[in-house]
Amino acid sequence: MRIAKFNSIANTVRTAKFKATAKFTYFSITTLAIIFYLAGVAKAETPANNNPIRATFSQLTVNSMAASPTGMSAAIPPQAQPMFGGLTRVTCRAGQAPSTCLPLGFLNTAFGIGKFTPQTAAKAAGKPALTGAETLATATPWLGKIAVKDALAGNPSLAAVLPQSAFVSGGSGGGKIVNPNLQSTPFGSVVDLKSIQLKRVPSLANTPLNNFAGIQKLTTSQIPNIGNIAFANMPSITIPAGAAAMKMDVVRTQERNVRHMVMSGSEQQPNASCQSNCDYIETHPVIGMPYLKGARIISGDSLQVRGGKGLLAWVNGGKEPTGIHFSGMKFVVRNVNAKQGTATVNLNFRSCFYAFGEHCTPYFIGFPLWQLSERRNSFPLITTDASVVRLIRLQK
Repeated sequence: MRIAKFNSIANTVRTAKFKATAKFTYFSITTLAIIFYLAGVAKAETPANNNPIRATFSQLTVNSMAASPTGMSAAIPPQAQPMFGGLTRVTCRAGQAPSTCLPLGFLNTAFGIGKFTPQTAAKAAGKPALTGAETLATATPWLGKIAVKDALAGNPSLAAVLPQSAFVSGGSGGGKIVNPNLQSTPFGSVVDLKSIQLKRVPSLANTPLNNFAGIQKLTTSQIPNIGNIAFANMPSITIPAGAAAMKMDVVRTQERNVRHMVMSGSEQQPNASCQSNCDYIETHPVIGMPYLKGARIISGDSLQVRGGKGLLAWVNGGKEPTGIHFSGMKFVVRNVNAKQGTATVNLNFRSCFYAFGEHCTPYFIGFPLWQLSERRNSFPLITTDASVVRLIRLQK
Protein backbone atom coordinates (compact mmCIF):
# COMPACT_ATOMS: atom_id res chain seq x y z
CA MET A 1 0.00 0.00 0.00
CA ARG A 2 1.38 3.33 -0.95
CA ILE A 3 0.41 6.69 0.49
CA ALA A 4 0.43 9.56 -1.93
CA LYS A 5 0.30 13.03 -0.41
CA PHE A 6 -1.73 15.67 -2.06
CA ASN A 7 -0.23 19.12 -2.41
CA SER A 8 -2.26 22.17 -1.43
CA ILE A 9 -2.80 24.82 -4.06
CA ALA A 10 -3.66 28.21 -2.52
CA ASN A 11 -5.53 31.04 -4.21
CA THR A 12 -4.87 30.09 -7.81
CA VAL A 13 -7.22 28.56 -10.28
CA ARG A 14 -4.76 28.14 -13.12
CA THR A 15 -2.78 25.39 -11.39
CA ALA A 16 -5.81 23.55 -9.97
CA LYS A 17 -5.87 20.92 -12.71
CA PHE A 18 -5.84 17.21 -12.46
CA LYS A 19 -2.92 15.52 -14.15
CA ALA A 20 -4.22 12.53 -16.05
CA THR A 21 -0.80 10.90 -16.10
CA ALA A 22 -0.40 10.90 -12.34
CA LYS A 23 -1.25 7.28 -11.55
CA PHE A 24 -0.56 7.30 -7.84
CA THR A 25 -1.08 10.95 -6.94
CA TYR A 26 -3.84 13.38 -7.70
CA PHE A 27 -4.96 16.73 -6.40
CA SER A 28 -8.15 17.25 -4.45
CA ILE A 29 -8.05 20.94 -3.63
CA THR A 30 -10.55 23.65 -3.01
CA THR A 31 -9.41 27.16 -3.77
CA LEU A 32 -10.83 30.52 -2.88
CA ALA A 33 -11.20 31.48 -6.52
CA ILE A 34 -13.13 28.30 -7.28
CA ILE A 35 -15.37 28.94 -4.32
CA PHE A 36 -16.10 32.45 -5.56
CA TYR A 37 -17.01 31.17 -8.98
CA LEU A 38 -18.77 27.88 -8.33
CA ALA A 39 -20.25 28.21 -4.87
CA GLY A 40 -20.89 31.83 -4.23
CA VAL A 41 -21.76 33.89 -7.27
CA ALA A 42 -25.46 33.43 -6.76
CA LYS A 43 -25.19 34.31 -3.07
CA ALA A 44 -23.57 37.71 -3.44
CA GLU A 45 -26.69 39.58 -2.43
CA THR A 46 -28.08 37.02 -0.01
CA PRO A 47 -29.88 38.72 2.92
CA ALA A 48 -28.19 38.42 6.30
CA ASN A 49 -30.87 36.15 7.70
CA ASN A 50 -30.21 33.63 4.91
CA ASN A 51 -26.44 33.92 4.94
CA PRO A 52 -24.77 32.18 7.89
CA ILE A 53 -21.57 34.15 7.41
CA ARG A 54 -23.13 37.60 7.49
CA ALA A 55 -25.57 36.52 10.18
CA THR A 56 -22.68 35.45 12.39
CA PHE A 57 -20.71 38.64 11.91
CA SER A 58 -23.86 40.70 12.43
CA GLN A 59 -24.08 39.32 15.98
CA LEU A 60 -20.44 39.75 16.95
CA THR A 61 -18.97 42.98 18.30
CA VAL A 62 -15.81 43.95 20.15
CA ASN A 63 -17.90 44.26 23.30
CA SER A 64 -19.14 40.70 22.87
CA MET A 65 -15.63 39.24 22.77
CA ALA A 66 -15.05 37.07 25.81
CA ALA A 67 -12.34 37.74 28.35
CA SER A 68 -9.19 35.66 28.20
CA PRO A 69 -9.19 33.13 31.07
CA THR A 70 -5.41 33.25 31.48
CA GLY A 71 -4.46 36.84 30.75
CA MET A 72 -1.60 37.90 28.51
CA SER A 73 1.22 40.39 28.15
CA ALA A 74 3.11 40.92 24.91
CA ALA A 75 5.68 43.46 23.81
CA ILE A 76 4.93 45.51 20.72
CA PRO A 77 7.90 45.49 18.33
CA PRO A 78 9.68 48.86 18.03
CA GLN A 79 8.91 49.04 14.31
CA ALA A 80 5.19 48.70 15.01
CA GLN A 81 4.99 51.00 18.05
CA PRO A 82 4.10 54.09 15.98
CA MET A 83 0.86 52.29 15.12
CA PHE A 84 -0.08 52.50 18.78
CA GLY A 85 0.94 56.02 19.64
CA GLY A 86 4.19 54.81 21.17
CA LEU A 87 2.61 52.04 23.25
CA THR A 88 5.28 49.43 23.99
CA ARG A 89 3.25 46.57 25.47
CA VAL A 90 -0.29 45.21 25.45
CA THR A 91 -1.43 43.60 28.70
CA CYS A 92 -4.74 42.01 29.61
CA ARG A 93 -5.40 40.53 33.02
CA ALA A 94 -7.17 37.21 33.40
CA GLY A 95 -10.89 37.90 33.13
CA GLN A 96 -10.42 41.35 31.58
CA ALA A 97 -12.56 42.10 28.52
CA PRO A 98 -10.68 42.84 25.27
CA SER A 99 -12.68 46.06 24.91
CA THR A 100 -10.86 47.42 27.96
CA CYS A 101 -7.31 46.25 27.23
CA LEU A 102 -6.79 45.57 23.53
CA PRO A 103 -5.35 48.66 21.77
CA LEU A 104 -7.32 50.12 18.90
CA GLY A 105 -4.25 49.64 16.70
CA PHE A 106 -4.68 45.86 16.74
CA LEU A 107 -8.39 46.13 16.03
CA ASN A 108 -7.67 48.64 13.31
CA THR A 109 -5.34 46.15 11.63
CA ALA A 110 -8.08 43.51 11.60
CA PHE A 111 -11.22 45.57 11.11
CA GLY A 112 -10.23 49.00 9.80
CA ILE A 113 -11.90 50.65 12.80
CA GLY A 114 -9.86 53.82 12.32
CA LYS A 115 -11.76 54.60 9.13
CA PHE A 116 -14.84 55.43 11.19
CA THR A 117 -15.62 59.01 12.08
CA PRO A 118 -17.59 59.91 15.22
CA GLN A 119 -20.63 60.36 12.99
CA THR A 120 -20.32 57.13 11.00
CA ALA A 121 -19.51 55.17 14.15
CA ALA A 122 -22.78 56.32 15.72
CA LYS A 123 -24.68 55.28 12.61
CA ALA A 124 -22.97 51.88 12.38
CA ALA A 125 -23.77 51.21 16.04
CA GLY A 126 -27.44 52.09 15.47
CA LYS A 127 -27.31 55.26 17.55
CA PRO A 128 -28.83 58.68 16.71
CA ALA A 129 -26.82 60.94 14.47
CA LEU A 130 -24.67 63.56 16.15
CA THR A 131 -26.36 66.97 16.11
CA GLY A 132 -23.51 69.19 17.26
CA ALA A 133 -25.17 69.93 20.57
CA GLU A 134 -23.15 67.16 22.24
CA THR A 135 -20.14 68.15 24.29
CA LEU A 136 -16.71 66.91 23.33
CA ALA A 137 -16.74 64.92 26.56
CA THR A 138 -19.73 62.99 25.21
CA ALA A 139 -18.97 62.78 21.48
CA THR A 140 -15.18 62.56 21.51
CA PRO A 141 -13.99 61.84 25.08
CA TRP A 142 -10.84 60.21 23.68
CA LEU A 143 -9.57 63.70 22.82
CA GLY A 144 -8.82 64.09 26.49
CA LYS A 145 -6.38 61.18 26.34
CA ILE A 146 -4.25 62.16 23.35
CA ALA A 147 -1.54 64.82 23.15
CA VAL A 148 -2.30 68.36 22.03
CA LYS A 149 0.01 67.93 19.04
CA ASP A 150 -1.81 64.77 17.95
CA ALA A 151 -5.20 66.40 18.34
CA LEU A 152 -4.20 69.42 16.23
CA ALA A 153 -2.49 67.24 13.64
CA GLY A 154 -5.68 65.19 13.33
CA ASN A 155 -7.92 68.23 12.98
CA PRO A 156 -6.27 71.70 12.97
CA SER A 157 -9.67 73.30 13.64
CA LEU A 158 -9.37 72.14 17.25
CA ALA A 159 -7.02 75.06 17.79
CA ALA A 160 -10.18 77.20 17.94
CA VAL A 161 -11.19 75.66 21.28
CA LEU A 162 -7.80 76.04 22.96
CA PRO A 163 -7.75 78.74 25.66
CA GLN A 164 -5.75 81.89 24.94
CA SER A 165 -3.30 80.87 27.63
CA ALA A 166 -2.24 77.94 25.42
CA PHE A 167 -0.74 80.30 22.82
CA VAL A 168 2.49 82.26 22.79
CA SER A 169 3.76 84.90 20.41
CA GLY A 170 6.06 83.86 17.61
CA GLY A 171 3.87 82.89 14.70
CA SER A 172 4.48 84.20 11.21
CA GLY A 173 3.47 87.81 10.81
CA GLY A 174 3.49 88.33 14.56
CA GLY A 175 0.74 85.77 15.14
CA LYS A 176 0.50 83.18 17.89
CA ILE A 177 1.45 79.54 18.09
CA VAL A 178 0.61 76.82 20.57
CA ASN A 179 3.01 76.83 23.49
CA PRO A 180 5.68 74.19 22.70
CA ASN A 181 5.62 73.13 26.33
CA LEU A 182 2.01 71.99 25.86
CA GLN A 183 2.52 69.91 22.73
CA SER A 184 2.81 66.62 24.60
CA THR A 185 0.22 67.50 27.24
CA PRO A 186 -3.09 65.60 27.06
CA PHE A 187 -5.63 67.68 25.18
CA GLY A 188 -8.09 67.16 28.02
CA SER A 189 -5.71 68.86 30.44
CA VAL A 190 -5.74 72.02 28.33
CA VAL A 191 -9.37 72.06 27.20
CA ASP A 192 -12.43 71.42 29.38
CA LEU A 193 -14.23 68.94 27.11
CA LYS A 194 -17.42 69.22 29.15
CA SER A 195 -17.80 72.90 28.32
CA ILE A 196 -17.22 72.71 24.55
CA GLN A 197 -19.99 71.66 22.17
CA LEU A 198 -19.22 69.68 19.05
CA LYS A 199 -20.67 72.43 16.86
CA ARG A 200 -17.69 74.60 17.81
CA VAL A 201 -15.62 72.26 15.63
CA PRO A 202 -18.22 70.85 13.20
CA SER A 203 -15.63 69.12 11.03
CA LEU A 204 -14.63 66.93 13.97
CA ALA A 205 -17.77 64.81 13.60
CA ASN A 206 -16.60 63.73 10.15
CA THR A 207 -12.88 63.33 10.82
CA PRO A 208 -11.63 59.70 10.63
CA LEU A 209 -10.24 58.32 13.86
CA ASN A 210 -7.09 57.33 11.97
CA ASN A 211 -6.23 61.02 11.66
CA PHE A 212 -5.35 61.09 15.36
CA ALA A 213 -2.07 59.27 15.96
CA GLY A 214 -2.47 58.90 19.70
CA ILE A 215 -5.84 57.17 19.48
CA GLN A 216 -4.27 53.89 18.37
CA LYS A 217 -3.07 53.09 21.89
CA LEU A 218 -6.53 53.60 23.40
CA THR A 219 -9.14 50.88 23.82
CA THR A 220 -12.62 50.67 22.32
CA SER A 221 -14.14 51.26 25.76
CA GLN A 222 -12.72 54.82 25.55
CA ILE A 223 -14.24 55.55 22.13
CA PRO A 224 -18.03 55.93 21.88
CA ASN A 225 -19.97 53.39 19.79
CA ILE A 226 -16.97 51.49 18.40
CA GLY A 227 -17.40 48.51 20.70
CA ASN A 228 -21.04 48.05 19.65
CA ILE A 229 -20.49 47.95 15.89
CA ALA A 230 -21.10 44.52 14.38
CA PHE A 231 -18.08 42.94 12.73
CA ALA A 232 -20.15 42.69 9.53
CA ASN A 233 -20.21 46.50 9.39
CA MET A 234 -16.49 47.05 9.95
CA PRO A 235 -14.75 48.86 7.07
CA SER A 236 -12.11 46.20 6.42
CA ILE A 237 -14.40 43.19 6.73
CA THR A 238 -15.36 41.83 3.35
CA ILE A 239 -17.61 38.81 3.24
CA PRO A 240 -17.01 37.33 -0.20
CA ALA A 241 -19.83 35.38 -1.73
CA GLY A 242 -19.05 31.73 -1.24
CA ALA A 243 -16.56 31.97 1.62
CA ALA A 244 -16.67 28.77 3.60
CA ALA A 245 -19.05 28.50 6.56
CA MET A 246 -18.76 25.30 8.59
CA LYS A 247 -20.17 23.80 11.73
CA MET A 248 -18.29 21.50 14.06
CA ASP A 249 -19.15 17.86 13.44
CA VAL A 250 -16.74 15.71 15.46
CA VAL A 251 -14.15 16.30 18.20
CA ARG A 252 -10.93 14.31 18.39
CA THR A 253 -8.16 14.50 21.00
CA GLN A 254 -4.69 13.05 21.56
CA GLU A 255 -4.36 11.78 18.01
CA ARG A 256 -1.13 11.22 16.06
CA ASN A 257 0.01 11.97 12.51
CA VAL A 258 -2.93 14.16 11.57
CA ARG A 259 -2.35 15.06 7.92
CA HIS A 260 -5.42 13.96 6.01
CA MET A 261 -8.05 16.64 5.27
CA VAL A 262 -6.22 19.30 7.30
CA MET A 263 -7.46 22.81 6.57
CA SER A 264 -5.69 24.79 9.30
CA GLY A 265 -2.18 26.24 9.23
CA SER A 266 -0.68 29.65 8.47
CA GLU A 267 0.21 31.73 5.45
CA GLN A 268 3.70 30.21 5.57
CA GLN A 269 2.52 26.69 6.44
CA PRO A 270 -0.88 26.05 4.86
CA ASN A 271 -2.54 22.75 5.75
CA ALA A 272 0.05 22.12 8.47
CA SER A 273 0.12 18.56 9.82
CA CYS A 274 0.40 17.58 13.48
CA GLN A 275 2.61 14.73 14.66
CA SER A 276 1.56 13.94 18.23
CA ASN A 277 -0.87 14.92 21.01
CA CYS A 278 -3.13 16.38 18.35
CA ASP A 279 -6.52 17.76 19.28
CA TYR A 280 -8.71 18.76 16.37
CA ILE A 281 -12.25 19.14 15.14
CA GLU A 282 -13.85 17.83 11.99
CA THR A 283 -16.22 20.18 10.24
CA HIS A 284 -19.27 19.99 8.01
CA PRO A 285 -20.06 22.73 5.45
CA VAL A 286 -23.09 24.86 6.26
CA ILE A 287 -23.54 26.26 2.77
CA GLY A 288 -22.51 24.26 -0.29
CA MET A 289 -18.89 23.19 -0.70
CA PRO A 290 -19.40 19.45 -0.11
CA TYR A 291 -15.70 18.92 -0.77
CA LEU A 292 -15.02 20.41 2.68
CA LYS A 293 -16.96 17.70 4.49
CA GLY A 294 -14.68 16.25 7.12
CA ALA A 295 -12.13 19.08 6.88
CA ARG A 296 -9.99 19.14 10.01
CA ILE A 297 -8.94 22.15 12.05
CA ILE A 298 -6.15 21.34 14.46
CA SER A 299 -6.21 23.04 17.85
CA GLY A 300 -3.87 25.95 18.42
CA ASP A 301 -3.09 24.29 21.77
CA SER A 302 -1.59 21.35 19.87
CA LEU A 303 0.38 23.03 17.11
CA GLN A 304 2.38 26.20 16.56
CA VAL A 305 3.32 27.11 12.98
CA ARG A 306 5.51 29.68 11.26
CA GLY A 307 3.91 33.11 10.93
CA GLY A 308 4.60 36.77 10.29
CA LYS A 309 6.29 38.47 7.40
CA GLY A 310 9.05 40.94 6.69
CA LEU A 311 10.84 42.72 9.52
CA LEU A 312 8.32 41.60 12.15
CA ALA A 313 8.38 37.89 11.37
CA TRP A 314 10.72 37.27 14.35
CA VAL A 315 8.18 38.40 16.97
CA ASN A 316 7.00 35.63 19.32
CA GLY A 317 9.79 33.45 18.00
CA GLY A 318 8.21 33.62 14.55
CA LYS A 319 5.38 31.34 15.70
CA GLU A 320 1.59 31.51 15.87
CA PRO A 321 -1.09 28.93 16.66
CA THR A 322 -2.43 27.00 13.71
CA GLY A 323 -5.84 28.12 12.49
CA ILE A 324 -7.87 29.44 9.57
CA HIS A 325 -8.00 32.94 8.09
CA PHE A 326 -10.83 35.25 7.24
CA SER A 327 -10.56 38.81 5.94
CA GLY A 328 -7.35 39.77 7.73
CA MET A 329 -8.14 37.84 10.91
CA LYS A 330 -7.27 34.38 12.14
CA PHE A 331 -9.64 32.02 13.90
CA VAL A 332 -7.94 29.54 16.22
CA VAL A 333 -9.65 26.53 17.77
CA ARG A 334 -8.68 25.94 21.41
CA ASN A 335 -9.86 24.06 24.50
CA VAL A 336 -10.98 21.01 22.54
CA ASN A 337 -12.94 18.78 24.95
CA ALA A 338 -13.86 15.33 23.65
CA LYS A 339 -15.96 14.41 26.68
CA GLN A 340 -18.19 17.46 26.38
CA GLY A 341 -17.95 17.67 22.59
CA THR A 342 -16.94 21.34 22.67
CA ALA A 343 -14.21 23.68 21.53
CA THR A 344 -13.59 27.43 21.76
CA VAL A 345 -13.05 29.73 18.79
CA ASN A 346 -10.41 32.41 19.43
CA LEU A 347 -9.86 35.51 17.33
CA ASN A 348 -6.14 36.16 16.92
CA PHE A 349 -4.57 39.47 15.95
CA ARG A 350 -1.32 40.67 14.44
CA SER A 351 0.19 44.12 14.00
CA CYS A 352 1.61 45.39 10.72
CA PHE A 353 3.38 48.37 9.27
CA TYR A 354 4.09 49.31 5.68
CA ALA A 355 7.49 50.44 4.44
CA PHE A 356 8.64 49.10 1.07
CA GLY A 357 6.23 46.23 1.56
CA GLU A 358 4.14 44.80 4.38
CA HIS A 359 5.72 43.76 7.65
CA CYS A 360 3.56 41.85 10.13
CA THR A 361 3.95 40.01 13.40
CA PRO A 362 2.58 36.48 13.65
CA TYR A 363 -1.03 36.16 14.81
CA PHE A 364 0.09 35.71 18.40
CA ILE A 365 -2.46 37.70 20.46
CA GLY A 366 -5.87 36.07 20.80
CA PHE A 367 -9.16 36.23 22.66
CA PRO A 368 -12.06 33.75 22.85
CA LEU A 369 -15.16 34.57 20.82
CA TRP A 370 -17.66 31.72 21.04
CA GLN A 371 -17.98 28.03 21.79
CA LEU A 372 -18.57 25.25 19.29
CA SER A 373 -20.57 22.17 20.22
CA GLU A 374 -21.28 18.76 18.71
CA ARG A 375 -24.69 18.64 20.37
CA ARG A 376 -26.16 22.10 19.98
CA ASN A 377 -26.27 24.81 17.36
CA SER A 378 -23.63 27.53 17.53
CA PHE A 379 -22.09 30.15 15.29
CA PRO A 380 -20.42 28.57 12.28
CA LEU A 381 -16.72 28.78 11.60
CA ILE A 382 -15.86 31.01 8.68
CA THR A 383 -12.82 31.00 6.45
CA THR A 384 -11.37 32.02 3.13
CA ASP A 385 -8.68 29.31 3.51
CA ALA A 386 -10.92 26.78 1.82
CA SER A 387 -8.21 24.26 0.95
CA VAL A 388 -7.56 20.79 2.28
CA VAL A 389 -4.90 18.15 1.80
CA ARG A 390 -6.11 14.65 1.11
CA LEU A 391 -4.21 11.44 1.59
CA ILE A 392 -5.35 8.40 -0.27
CA ARG A 393 -4.34 4.78 0.06
CA LEU A 394 -3.88 3.06 -3.24
CA GLN A 395 -3.59 -0.65 -3.88
CA LYS A 396 -0.75 -1.83 -6.11
